[in-house]
Amino acid sequence: MITPLFIFTVFMLTLGPIKTVPAFFAMTKNQAPGPAWALALQGTMVATAVSIVIAVVMTGIAASWRVSPDDLRIAGGILLFTASRQMISDFGRPGSPLQSATPSQHPAVTPLAIPIIVTPWGVAAILFFADLAYDDLKMSAIVVGILLLVMLLNLVGMLLARQIIARVGMISFQVLGWILAVLQAAFAVDAVVTSARNLIAFHPIQ
Repeated sequence: MITPLFIFTVFMLTLGPIKTVPAFFAMTKNQAPGPAWALALQGTMVATAVSIVIAVVMTGIAASWRVSPDDLRIAGGILLFTASRQMISDFGRPGSPLQSATPSQHPAVTPLAIPIIVTPWGVAAILFFADLAYDDLKMSAIVVGILLLVMLLNLVGMLLARQIIARVGMISFQVLGWILAVLQAAFAVDAVVTSARNLIAFHPIQ
């Protein structure tokens, strides 16, 4: 059974501040606090809007394409495993995603909102839970509510990024990210195996 705690855990893993805070700090460490906070607010607003659109609109499109929750879970597992492998192999390397971010003309949109906050595997997680909650208003409200909570935690983390990094240190975030990457890889494998079993059970091999 999918519980709110499980949804929160997955959203924190794929969309949460543990990956956002160090990347945002790297983006804004040479900026004054005012512009950095404005960027955090703008990025959060864009990421939230994108996430809600994915949850509300794209779920219907996925259903019309006959994409099942197990299909989404397998896709998310593959993306999450690929990302975990990259994070593990990049640990400690100069220029890794946690240490630098490519500047752009619209940094609140990219790279901050996409792909730092709303990751590809985060999109798969949103689609998966939104699809499970399809036509269930209570469950849909829980999914959206948890999604908004995670976005709020991202905003708070970015607003306090300099204080957090000053107290904890960038290397601590890198170590934590590396550990979580290993757990993410295990979670990704479990997601693919579980969905593969479900699909085989539903469509047994003749």
